[in-house]
Amino acid sequence: MKYFLVVVCATLLSSSFGANLPPAFIKCYRKQPDFQECLTKAVENAIRQMNHPFRRVGLLNLESLVIPELTIAAGARVISALQIFKNMTLSGFNETKCAKVEFNFDNNTLKLDCIVPHFRLDFHYELHGQIFLVSVYGNGAGWAVLQDSHFEVSYQLGEYENKGKTYFNIINQQLSVQPRDIDFDLKNLFDGDEEAADRFKKMLKENALEVYGDVKSGYDEAFGIIFATIFDRLLTKVPVSKLFG
Repeated sequence: MKYFLVVVCATLLSSSFGANLPPAFIKCYRKQPDFQECLTKAVENAIRQMNHPFRRVGLLNLESLVIPELTIAAGARVISALQIFKNMTLSGFNETKCAKVEFNFDNNTLKLDCIVPHFRLDFHYELHGQIFLVSVYGNGAGWAVLQDSHFEVSYQLGEYENKGKTYFNIINQQLSVQPRDIDFDLKNLFDGDEEAADRFKKMLKENALEVYGDVKSGYDEAFGIIFATIFDRLLTKVPVSKLFG
């Protein structure tokens, strides 16, 4: 297991079933000739609007999504260090651009290909171990911005009946996040030794993508679960007939 994840994003008071999509969302009908093109615009439009919650359909505010605790285990080559994050806040989704979103009704699969220009993480971190054989330790505030992050997401959906209506649910998911570049800052590295911290951060920034690549699978799995959990909230409230007509 590459990570330990605790997600307590929000308490949703609404338990409504058979809900409609929010009026501001674009609705696409499965029989319309340009369904896939419509769906691409609809998903991008919906993600960009999620800078506030849509509680009736279970959607959270992506622009201040708080992950109380996230631990990423050591990598296989570069990082032999445990990364512990607390009160991690995710943001940047209001600039999402989707190149393609496809739904296959024959096997109930949904695939997304999107770019988030500035995927930002703000957090409190704890770091202990080695990176490039350099001993590193620290505990403090930090942030990271994953520039032009390419999100490839795939959902396998199942179907079930509730009160005479058919609903989708997620039975499998895969996510890959690949940034073009990464910028970051970590406060209080080496117990506040600024000279040592500056040397280390310079080295780390020069090799940021290699370092990220060594632990990418852990981040992919963690973020995949987080986003699937949010999407599944929508699926449990809006029946298939009201999703796609």
